[in-house]
Amino acid sequence: MKTQIIRYLAVLPLTAMLGCDSVTPLAEERPDTQSAQVARAATAVSFEFDTSGIATPPSGGLPTQLLPANAFNDAILQRGLIGTTEPFTVASELGTRLELESANWKLERDGASGRALVLNKVESGPATRLEPAVLQRNALARLQRWGIPTTEVGDVRQVASFLQSEDVGTYEPAELHRHKTFVLRAINGIRVQGHRAVVTHGVDGSFQRALISWPALAREGHLLRTRLSTAEIERKATEALVAEELTTGRVRLFWKYVPNRLTDGSWALTLQVGAALASVATETHTEEPRVIDVDVNAVP
Repeated sequence: MKTQIIRYLAVLPLTAMLGCDSVTPLAEERPDTQSAQVARAATAVSFEFDTSGIATPPSGGLPTQLLPANAFNDAILQRGLIGTTEPFTVASELGTRLELESANWKLERDGASGRALVLNKVESGPATRLEPAVLQRNALARLQRWGIPTTEVGDVRQVASFLQSEDVGTYEPAELHRHKTFVLRAINGIRVQGHRAVVTHGVDGSFQRALISWPALAREGHLLRTRLSTAEIERKATEALVAEELTTGRVRLFWKYVPNRLTDGSWALTLQVGAALASVATETHTEEPRVIDVDVNAVP
C-alpha cells in the first residue's frame, strides 16, 4: 500500500513575481544595432499599459526606524525572535552561516545575507479553534519584538496549509497542517523585491517556525526616486519588452525596490518599475505571468 502526502496552501494564496534581466548588446555589435531593432519592432507592438500602479511617484525618504544592524546577533535572535533563554551551542559553521541548537530549538542565521531560520523541536499539540486575525497579530508582534518596525511592513497574508493522503487513487479528507503568516517588506508602501518573513504556527497555536530574508538596510546609498514622467516610463517599458522579443499584450506597471549589496557589505535599494504581463492560457498549456525589469534612472 502506497501513501503519498500532498501539501497545499488555502485561504489566501500568494502570487509570486519573477524578474527577468534585460538583454545587453555585445560590445562588438554596431552602436545602432539594438536601437534599430527596437525601432523596427516598435512599428508592430501593441501594448496596453495599466499605469495606475505608478500614478504616484515615490517621494518619501528612508524611514527613521529600520531593522537594527545587530538584529542577526545570536542573543537578539534567541531572545527577540524565538523568545527563549535556553543556552545554545554551535552545531556547524560555514562562512557567514552559523547553525546553533538548544534543547528545544534549532537556529540557522547568516547576518551577511540577512537570513534566518528557526525550527521548534517540539511538535504541535492537538488542533484547537484559532482565529486567523489573532495568529496574524501574534506573528507581527513576534517580528516587532525582534526588531522589524511597522515602517518596513508591507502586505501581510494569513494562510492555512493542509495535508492530504492518497492511497491507491483514493484521497483522504484534507487535514489542517499549519498556519502561516507571510509578511512582505515595503518602504513607503513600495515592495522590496525578495524580502519577506514567514512565521508558522502549529494547529494548537504554538510558534513552530520562522523563515526570514530581511537584511538590515544601510543609512545611505539608496536610489529611491525617479525624475521620469509616466510617458517616459512607458517608452522605456516598451523598449525593455521589445528587447525580450515581446510585442503585444496588457501590461501592468508597478513600482518596486531592488536590493543591492554595497562594497561594505550593507544593503541599499534602487527604484525600478516592474512590467507585468498577464498569464496566457491556451488549449495545450498555460504561460505564467512574466515580469520585466524597467530601469527608471533612479536618483537619491
